[in-house]
Amino acid sequence: MTYFHSLLFIIHIVFGSIALVLFWVPLFTKKGQLNHVKFGLFYKTSMYIVALGGFVMSLMVIAMPQTMKAEMIAQSSDPERMVGVVRIFWAYLLYLSILSFTVTRHAVAVIKVKENRSALRKFSYLAPIVALLIGGPIMIYFGVSGGRVLHLVFGILGFFLACSMLRYCLKAEMGERKWVFEHIGSFIGSGIGAYTAFLAFGGRTMFEGLGYWQLVFWIAPGVIGTIASAILCKKYGKVFQVESAARASV
Repeated sequence: MTYFHSLLFIIHIVFGSIALVLFWVPLFTKKGQLNHVKFGLFYKTSMYIVALGGFVMSLMVIAMPQTMKAEMIAQSSDPERMVGVVRIFWAYLLYLSILSFTVTRHAVAVIKVKENRSALRKFSYLAPIVALLIGGPIMIYFGVSGGRVLHLVFGILGFFLACSMLRYCLKAEMGERKWVFEHIGSFIGSGIGAYTAFLAFGGRTMFEGLGYWQLVFWIAPGVIGTIASAILCKKYGKVFQVESAARASV
């Protein structure tokens, strides 16, 4: 099982790195062009693989911490407590995997169905969003009670993203071409998750000497992504002639 976990981890890292690069191509190509659509699909596929791998790895560790993290637990002065620590940490990674999948899927789905949102109201579509909604307060609790910054940040981010997606799926009336803004916001939200995860884990060795200043790098993708989303919504609001909808969504 540990070998399978290691294999999944390698695949997770490889496709995560690919997704970080692919994210920028559809962001800076015009909507509807071949490159935008093609590389958007490549990005979606990469993120799905990353999310699936993270989901499976997380479940394996949560279910079998003594097997999957045997060395770490054995070296601890309090093995029983370490089992709990391991499970809480990997519960966060499980939540991050659900967030990555759900937001990426939503970015693709809204542009596919456009104004006909009936497909977004099916149980199979709403279930991961509801899981994200329920898991948010749990992550916030772990973050506040244990001083775990990433649990807190992603718990808040995931909760509000879930609320926004549910509102979009279930609201009876929606502004014309509101899918433009939902697509942009969800796509950038997916990138925020990917880059925050990279800076928090993959980039940890680069920033380990910065102490609490590491928080700046963890929060930066969210701040930059929010600004980029506002700029792109304004730009494409003019292109698609939905400026009034853009103002209404602020």
